[in-house]
Amino acid sequence: MKRYIFIFACFVLSSSLFSQSSFEIMNNKKQVKIPFNLVSNLIIVPVKLNGVELSFLLDTGVRETILFNVSKVDSLMLNNVRTFTVKGANDVKVTALKSKNNLLEVGGLKSTAHTIYVAFNQDINLSAYLGEEIHGILGYHLFKDFVTEISYTKKVVKVMRKGTHKNKWKRYTAVDLTFSKGKPYVGVKIRGENRKLLLDTGMSDGVWMFKEDSLSIAKYGYYKDFLGMSVSGEILGKRSKIEGFNFAGERFKDVKISYPDPVTLPKEIKGFKDRAGSIGGELLKRFTIVLDYPNLKMYLKPNSHLKDSFYYNKSGIILRQDGEAVSNNNNNELLKNLKTDNFILFVDLTYLLSPEFIIDVVREGSPADIAGLRENDILLEVNGLKTFHFTLKKINRHFYDEDDTLVQLKIKRNGRVLNKEFKLKSPLKKAR
Repeated sequence: MKRYIFIFACFVLSSSLFSQSSFEIMNNKKQVKIPFNLVSNLIIVPVKLNGVELSFLLDTGVRETILFNVSKVDSLMLNNVRTFTVKGANDVKVTALKSKNNLLEVGGLKSTAHTIYVAFNQDINLSAYLGEEIHGILGYHLFKDFVTEISYTKKVVKVMRKGTHKNKWKRYTAVDLTFSKGKPYVGVKIRGENRKLLLDTGMSDGVWMFKEDSLSIAKYGYYKDFLGMSVSGEILGKRSKIEGFNFAGERFKDVKISYPDPVTLPKEIKGFKDRAGSIGGELLKRFTIVLDYPNLKMYLKPNSHLKDSFYYNKSGIILRQDGEAVSNNNNNELLKNLKTDNFILFVDLTYLLSPEFIIDVVREGSPADIAGLRENDILLEVNGLKTFHFTLKKINRHFYDEDDTLVQLKIKRNGRVLNKEFKLKSPLKKAR
């Protein structure tokens, strides 16, 4: 099964498994600042889990804290571990771990009895597609007791005690939040109907809608693509545009939109009938956002990215940056040895990112496909420059340029070095 950069992290848990993993601000401070890296519209924050430094995705779209890719963590200890199974898309059962009473630190925040869920799905590998190590996901429990400001331009998350900054948001646009199972929803009007969209900082796309807009499809066309991945498998669907989208008092034109195939969606999403879709990072990054969970409010102020265009990958290539495992343990054997809730789990594994870029997906009918590029081709040069000079992020920028931009690649396939070139072309029709 292939793995894709735009991860839709949906970990399906029954209500009986929900934890009470609260954070507190240390040293009696009124607020703390947490710097983050912004990669593919996703917020990556440094954390410490039981003293081990890791990087987590900050995701309003999940309730529980999730750890994955433990094969990339050196000597991590997890406390009070037990196994359980969850159901995903098509009722696929996934084995996972629940670990209680862990110490999780994020900047000046601390949770001394934090519950962690560990997903042993080897396909969940954000690091390979973002070019940065990502070990897990942190969501609702960081936000629930505080007022949190996310500055996409300064790349800082500011966490404040509630009630200490009452008048600061007067010039911001206020939006009501509603919650279901720890996830925030905003109300929008779509063709005269009131619907709910999940506020999802863990989704790199701008907008997902579960019901296709036939008028927009007719105007712009669409192309089939891999939209992301849940714990239980791939999420497939269509990508297109909509002419206009209103959010937080602003109107956006020619907005990139995705329509996931219902068959590939996790069961939890399909069961929430009032949810029309999701708003993700490509739209949210155009604002400074204040999340006031205790008072069910969100405040937004446009930033310098407000008028940025919505870009598409015009090459048809999805790259991965392969890592090299120095040592590896067998997760299946590890699971067999779990006996008791008092078991302490040690993961003694080492992970090293390699500067090798591999073509993971070639979209059928795309410029790259027509030029003869194939999955598992190793990328050696881009426009005459060797790839070890680049980060994954910089290489991907070449695929989002203007139509008719020439892209020249040198690749290695089965030991042979080949030269390929193509011109970028939008996969969608231009609006008349």
